[in-house]
Amino acid sequence: MKTRMLKLGAATAAMILAWAGAQAQAPAEAQGDAGGQAIQDIVVTATRTGATQLQRTPIAISAFSAEQLDASGIVNVKDLVSATPNLSVGQATASAQIYIRGIGSNNVFIGSDPDVTVQSDGFYIARAFGQFLDFVDVDRIEVLRGPQGTLYGRNAVGGTINIISRKPSDSFEGRAQLSAGTDDLVQAQAYLSGPIVPGVLQASIAGNILRRDGFVENIAPGGKDVGNARREGVRGQLRFAPSATVEAITRFDWNGSFERMDAYSHLLAPVAAAPLATSLIGDYSRTALDSPQNSRTRIWGISQEINVELSDVLTLKSLTAYRRSAYRVNVDIDGTELRGTYGFQADRSKQFSQELNLGIDLPRFEGVLGAYYFREWQRSTLRNTTPPSAVTAPARATETTVNPVARVRSQALFGQGTYHLTDALGLTLGLRYTQDRRGIDQRLMRVPFDPALPTIGFAASPPPRNYHAWTPRVSVDWQAARDVMLYASVTRGYKSGGTNFSATNLAALTFDPETIWSYEAGLKSDWFDRRLRVNLTGFYYDYSDLQIQSLLAPGVVAIGNAASARVKGLELETIARPADGLTFTFNYALLDSEYRHFPNAAVPSQLRPYVQGSPRYDAATNTFDATGNRLTAAPRSSLSASAQYDHALGSGTAFVRGEYYWQSRAHYDPSNALIMSQKAYDLINLSAGYRGADDRWSARIVAKNVTDKQYLITVAANGLVPAGLAGAPRTVALQLTWNW
Repeated sequence: MKTRMLKLGAATAAMILAWAGAQAQAPAEAQGDAGGQAIQDIVVTATRTGATQLQRTPIAISAFSAEQLDASGIVNVKDLVSATPNLSVGQATASAQIYIRGIGSNNVFIGSDPDVTVQSDGFYIARAFGQFLDFVDVDRIEVLRGPQGTLYGRNAVGGTINIISRKPSDSFEGRAQLSAGTDDLVQAQAYLSGPIVPGVLQASIAGNILRRDGFVENIAPGGKDVGNARREGVRGQLRFAPSATVEAITRFDWNGSFERMDAYSHLLAPVAAAPLATSLIGDYSRTALDSPQNSRTRIWGISQEINVELSDVLTLKSLTAYRRSAYRVNVDIDGTELRGTYGFQADRSKQFSQELNLGIDLPRFEGVLGAYYFREWQRSTLRNTTPPSAVTAPARATETTVNPVARVRSQALFGQGTYHLTDALGLTLGLRYTQDRRGIDQRLMRVPFDPALPTIGFAASPPPRNYHAWTPRVSVDWQAARDVMLYASVTRGYKSGGTNFSATNLAALTFDPETIWSYEAGLKSDWFDRRLRVNLTGFYYDYSDLQIQSLLAPGVVAIGNAASARVKGLELETIARPADGLTFTFNYALLDSEYRHFPNAAVPSQLRPYVQGSPRYDAATNTFDATGNRLTAAPRSSLSASAQYDHALGSGTAFVRGEYYWQSRAHYDPSNALIMSQKAYDLINLSAGYRGADDRWSARIVAKNVTDKQYLITVAANGLVPAGLAGAPRTVALQLTWNW
């Protein structure tokens, strides 16, 4: 792999440098765009110092316009995987598990936070079950790869996904979209925007409704199919601009859902007492669950953005937000037709945040100074019930109930600026100081079904723990030619320590922060009058005190800090427009990750039969020496490609599009046991349609996973045997869109 990475980097660098020399000598008139064939750049705001062109933003970022999201049928974070290098998205019940470059977390419970943050219009979405909301009223999506600790703060050690809304317009416009397809899918989305007081006050409102039947057949007697969905959402914006220097945008959103979700419902090993579930091993289109499995979420929030141009040099931005969310889930943890183990979880969360940014724009310098405050309150009820059954002896039958209450306060000061030493050479320095304070009231009760056995209880309200970190960034960028930029950076990321909701003693109640040093170099280039785009990024991570969660048994979770890890890789992103109407994309990612020192990885009891023959397994402590093993959800290589052809037909345009995605084996446990992994797989998506004159209307057929490939997006060993959560099967939908 190292040889391939070196060859790819050297060859691409040589081509870029040769092209840069040719560009520098070419006459200016020869460098014009190739008309409609030129690849258009996307304007992004990832640096928080104002709008910049994607190709002149010196960070690893993939950006998608609303049109690109539409063309690929991307409706939520899951769909970004096939279009973004080194992005993996798993799921635990209805909560997102997002990984970028192998950095992520499977801990979605109270007391912890994601390693990859999701931000909506600059506001942090704290809870993982709020990260799967459907994209509605979206202008673009920005996926920032690598730690973003300086500008985006705590918990962005893996990266950040920015969701940016369309601002209300000063002219009346709207959009309506209706989709119908496989499994009785019906989805309707609508958007309406226009002036209330022209030039001063504008408003917009958007809505989303989705209905879908289950796509995983449940063969247990009386069991309901899995995978159905009922989702609704509404989003409103009010923009007030009393003058050319003042803008205030008020936003409100509400989202609700009810789903019978897939959740580790596919056994990977036989259970003798469960013949129905055992008969389905290898068939992810069916399951055998005796207990209803469902989730219900209610999320709403209100935010205020204020932008004030203080002078030609200074701008002030205020971001204020309040969100509330609630979540209830019932899970058949054993994943069989047996009366095995049932899980229940109910979470409530309230969060408030305030951020102030002072933007500075000078002839050779642009930068931002900021202050940030965040507070969150969480209450959770988690219950695991294991009654006596064919697989549970009466002496082992218990019900465990946990009622933790967690509180978080975070505050930070930060600044980042870029000084242009010359017109082509820029130096960026940034620094953030973060203080976090975490507290928890822990209440746990484990009651046996046998009254002769003792009840185990644990209650604690220890003093809150304080954490702090400095997260600097240093980078240099060089515009070698008009369409060629090279950059290099050193960045530190930080994730706050947290609390373990299932702890039965004080020693296991908390875990420490994790940190990462990132060393990155990249180039962004457009060739042949911007008909070919080639971007390349190389990176190396020094990752310390990783927070690792192991699901040891139903309701029993171990969360600790692994000693260290190392990650390195390359990412290639290309776009080509060789002829009018024809567009190709190709992305390729190489990822080499390993635990440098992790001698005591906890082993779930259901995984022991698959590792106990290894000399690295310690039966006395039930731990595994994972040193040298690959990180979770970090496939060694992955690639994606697409081709689209647009052809004028009548008064409109006909188009056809194909997409391909492939990834190598991914592991989902530090032991790297094969049963806890998904082997290499590929996916194919196809679409075709017609756009009317001036894009007033369009019709398209979208087919995803056309070969009906069966694969898993995550695996766990907290039931009777290791089990997985399956990716979506083949779906076909007709989509009609009207714009006005």
